[in-house]
Amino acid sequence: MAALPATLVFFLYFALASGYTLLRDDDNEIVWPIEYHFKGEKLDFMTTQKETFEIWYNAELNRSRVDGNGGAQQMWFYGDTGFYYVRHPITTEKLVNEVQCIGRETGGDAQDFLPDTTDFTYTGLSTTLYDKVVDIWTETSEPRPKRTRETTLYVFKTDSGIDLPVQEVKKEYNYDIGQLTSHTVTNYFEFRDTVSEEELTVDNVDECVIKRRRDFHEEIKFFNPDLPVELDLAFDLYINHHNKFYEDDEHHMRKKIFEKNWRMIEEHNSKNLGYRLELNAFADKTEEELAYLSGTDFSTRGYPETMPFPHTLEEIDDLVEELPENFDLRLEGCVTAIKHQGECGSCWAFCTTAAVEGALARANGDRLLDLSEQSLVDCAWGFQNNGCQGGMMAGTMKYVTTYGISTEKDYGVYTASDGYCHMQNMTDIYKIRGFAQVTPRNPNALKVALFKYGPVTVGIRVSFAFMYYSSGVFYDTECEEMGGGHCVTAVGYGVRDGEEYWIIKNSWGEKWGEDGYILMSARNNNCLLLDYAHYPIV
Repeated sequence: MAALPATLVFFLYFALASGYTLLRDDDNEIVWPIEYHFKGEKLDFMTTQKETFEIWYNAELNRSRVDGNGGAQQMWFYGDTGFYYVRHPITTEKLVNEVQCIGRETGGDAQDFLPDTTDFTYTGLSTTLYDKVVDIWTETSEPRPKRTRETTLYVFKTDSGIDLPVQEVKKEYNYDIGQLTSHTVTNYFEFRDTVSEEELTVDNVDECVIKRRRDFHEEIKFFNPDLPVELDLAFDLYINHHNKFYEDDEHHMRKKIFEKNWRMIEEHNSKNLGYRLELNAFADKTEEELAYLSGTDFSTRGYPETMPFPHTLEEIDDLVEELPENFDLRLEGCVTAIKHQGECGSCWAFCTTAAVEGALARANGDRLLDLSEQSLVDCAWGFQNNGCQGGMMAGTMKYVTTYGISTEKDYGVYTASDGYCHMQNMTDIYKIRGFAQVTPRNPNALKVALFKYGPVTVGIRVSFAFMYYSSGVFYDTECEEMGGGHCVTAVGYGVRDGEEYWIIKNSWGEKWGEDGYILMSARNNNCLLLDYAHYPIV
């Protein structure tokens, strides 16, 4: 017999010492009822939220139902006809708590709401919970690096051999910071083993509006990742919205990744931290797959030409007193449209072109040029850059100082891939005289640099929350623990509800964040934004 995992051995030792009963039935398995009614509650100990629910299921009828929020929202799953119905109240300027019913065609079976026990392991232990002797089952997974999710299921076995869920406990730990990041408990009460067809039938079903054309952003907020039928619907909406297609095996894998990311996004948004996340085009990818997005080296090693900031600390403090409270270079015509680096680790090229474009526009009477990122990807290899495999901020600035950069119109469109350099065929090449580093970890220095010299390239650490940012002022302490570096461009600053922020131009397309931008908090050098800031000198 294979050796038990160390964690399970410790759990068994602890359980025996704490008065748990050790059972000997190694062949135990969970057999849920095929017809049931439960009432229940889900408690979130991190947000202090409590959700109540009531569920019905009848496998023979192939129908099920769930009521949430005291019955305010009701959902029926007609596996026999392949339809799914939702009834909930709406309030508008003309209607107050008007109940509407919406139907969608799913083609699937009725939803079984009890936990999927496929990956659970029987611990061999039992304890007493809510006056019932329950068996203890566990599952451990790693939803993301340095995170472990532990699920414990307490199951009561009836005299007939059918199992009933009593409690499900989910905890997620971040071992990198030694912190519990998620803790929910779901309790099940009032089991009944008969469910009538009447309980599973929508009243006046003919009045329900059948929606066949669906909008992802409008409808995703009404879906619940805990319900497989809604997970399927949400994922179908997602891949249609983003024009994605997968073969059968990959489709299942991508849906699992999507579900994991969806749950973490929902968990974040429930905390109301001042900024929101969304299921963007990255939501079906793993962090490892998206590592190319953070491929920038912040070091200035090998580049003694980097000039120091031309203002002393005293001068900086004096100058900042003369600056406006809000400043946005986009309003001065110094910033080109948002671009998309695609599946190429070339953020270092995009942040550089954005800064050089702004500096040149200021120097030549606001004539804004659209410079070529592809020319940097193809040609700047001799400056510690590696095309789509990442690059160096200082090295890229040095390249533009030495060899210059052409416009996209002249060089050719961006291809998101490594290519042959043909700068030798360009006639119009734009150079800078040099580049300077903004005084590190000094927010006033960055304000002065933006106001006096134009857009500034900044190196940041990217977290999960940054990847899925949607709106608000972003502040996330976890980003400082991440290893990957990302280069973006600061184009202004401001204040919202008393919170100072930087206006940051990203290179992930207009559909990311606030039309391609993110407002990053100016507090505490968040994401190390103030450590590696440079601007071109023209």
